[in-house]
Amino acid sequence: MRRSRAGTSRDFHQLRDYRDGDPFSQIDWKASSRRQMLISRDFQEQRNQSIVFLLDTGRRMRAMDGGMPQFDHVLNAVLLVAHIALRQGDQVAVKSFGGSDRWLPPMKGSHAMPILLNHLCDYQTTSAPSDFSGAVEQLMARQRRRSLVILLTNLRGEDGKELIPALQVLSARHVVLLASMREEAVQSAFSEPVRSFSSALRYLAADRYVQERREILANLGAMGLMTLDTTAKDFPVALANHYYDIKSAGRL
Repeated sequence: MRRSRAGTSRDFHQLRDYRDGDPFSQIDWKASSRRQMLISRDFQEQRNQSIVFLLDTGRRMRAMDGGMPQFDHVLNAVLLVAHIALRQGDQVAVKSFGGSDRWLPPMKGSHAMPILLNHLCDYQTTSAPSDFSGAVEQLMARQRRRSLVILLTNLRGEDGKELIPALQVLSARHVVLLASMREEAVQSAFSEPVRSFSSALRYLAADRYVQERREILANLGAMGLMTLDTTAKDFPVALANHYYDIKSAGRL
């Protein structure tokens, strides 16, 4: 797992003696001239930034991966990234959609993680569809401060017409990361030999599913939106690394 690197997301902290390896850009030349020795500027990560998890609880999240519903893998990723963000001094919030409309306002500090655990412990998936437009509309009304909004879902080919305009609206105010988990059943369809008409249909359906997802992800990338598309096994760490990269790049 990566950790934050020095970058535009850091605030000035203090002056200190130069250390071997400090980049020249970090040297404070005026202070060095006054003290007749090299002085470096020390920085710390920007704190008190807002991270909002926009959590899909619709029926698509019931897909099984590694013996667990995808929704459980998503919750594990949320808890990992929330833990990291809180330790960084950031705020975390949760908004659910897809048959559920729950809202945990932004919070930070040592008390935040137990509150988050209690809030998420009884989350369940529903049989409802995932209403991306409605979710974005509700979140825009509730979260006016610029935030990193992480949309956690299982992307489908038919989502493009609704999802892309919704994320365009959301990205006008917030930094948006679409985090989608690949389905194990779809991936396994490519490794099975095609020996019957039904297995050929499964292969073609899986191929179409993958191509449609790739098209949506490519369109979102062309719009400048960030995406994550990975397996359940890699999902938590990959999401944490995206958080670190966004912080280091100063995108918030």
